[in-house]
Amino acid sequence: MAEIVSPGCPRGVPGNVEMPLAVERLPNGNTLIADAGDEAGFGSEIVEVDRVGNIVWNYHEGLKFAHSARRLKNGNTLITDTTNNRLIEVTPEKKMVMNSDEWCEGTGKLSDGSHLHYPNEAYELADGTFLVTDRNNDRFIQIDRHGNILWSYDKELHHPHNANPLPNGNFLVCDSDGNRILEVNRKKEIVWCYGDGSPHTLWWPRGALRLKNGNTVITDSKNHRVIEVTPEGKTVWTFQTEHVDKFYITHLTEEETFLIASTDGHHQVMEIDRLGNIVWLFRNYRRPAPIYARLTNGFFKEVGEDGMPRHWTLATRLSEGGGRVIWDTSHRPFPCPGLEYDRPGGLFLQQNIAVRVGETYRIGAEIKTVEVKGTACLHIDFYDAFGGSLYRDITEMPSGEYFSGTNDWTHDLFEVKVPRHATFAQIRLALNHSGIVFIRNLMMNPA
Repeated sequence: MAEIVSPGCPRGVPGNVEMPLAVERLPNGNTLIADAGDEAGFGSEIVEVDRVGNIVWNYHEGLKFAHSARRLKNGNTLITDTTNNRLIEVTPEKKMVMNSDEWCEGTGKLSDGSHLHYPNEAYELADGTFLVTDRNNDRFIQIDRHGNILWSYDKELHHPHNANPLPNGNFLVCDSDGNRILEVNRKKEIVWCYGDGSPHTLWWPRGALRLKNGNTVITDSKNHRVIEVTPEGKTVWTFQTEHVDKFYITHLTEEETFLIASTDGHHQVMEIDRLGNIVWLFRNYRRPAPIYARLTNGFFKEVGEDGMPRHWTLATRLSEGGGRVIWDTSHRPFPCPGLEYDRPGGLFLQQNIAVRVGETYRIGAEIKTVEVKGTACLHIDFYDAFGGSLYRDITEMPSGEYFSGTNDWTHDLFEVKVPRHATFAQIRLALNHSGIVFIRNLMMNPA
């Protein structure tokens, strides 16, 4: 019998904001939030919250990892439904009046024959057209409501985020995996750049906005900070929290405060002033998965009716629509599970476990891989009492060996000391890019 020390909540509960990715302060004083949903891919939605935290409107039908929501001049809401690779517009009555899947006779193709691939931001321009950041096509494009491409920029970008228009007619874009912010003019010339490609300057910047004074506010996500830089590149203001906070987007309000979406931190939207004071906060997060008193079903003998190993979660939030659990049925004395994945991104099989600060654990398992193009590994993450990870990036988490290619069963063993502020751990079998990884005989014991 599994001993649960802290139960989770039902998945996909409307209004439960789990991973806020975009925020916008509306003219009525409410805040529009795009929520990517929980770790297993459930619950993505758009919510409108009033000043006292009441949810006054939401939309969730069919959304998968929605990245952004913008209120249009006509009162409708423009949504990038990212994992579904589409752009939609819905009315206040939740009627869909535009769906990019219907373009080009229902093929969803744009006028150049391509299809949106992981769109993560869309703005309405002054002429009623849209500026869309088409991440996995390494570009941002101006399109009309019928999918005709009117202008595009696809040079020197590596997985861009959040292109937005500037008053001077140029565009500001986050070259996220290039670790740079670019200002591009209509002639497709780079007229300003911040970041030298090194994570020490910027690490996966997710948002940028230009202030009236000419400075640029940058959401430097994996450095868990927001900074303001001058046109000359001098940093004149920085905001960070004491805990790790992978901020996703920063929005400037009319009061010249900043709305910030906090994702891997404390699952909240906060509004701060120039001194770093929190002047408004929205958080209603409920953790979906239970915390077990100890590693449970580490030998994977218990299998549910859904074909999943009991007490384990398949985390697909970052898998861009791919990935599944498979079983090696030829393995004896009983089958062992594995992950099969076919695209960039990340797929995880994971479980939450109670831990004690300062205690050292020995973690071991046997791992087998088949044609892994990226990496596969067993790693562990630690979380604080608010559900925030204690690590800036997955590469910093304690782990065993990193596997790539094809490897026969290999015994993998590592030790980890529970860090300060940890309240529970999440042990994961991780796979990125593509391939297959199997696991058996997983153990986690005090050293």
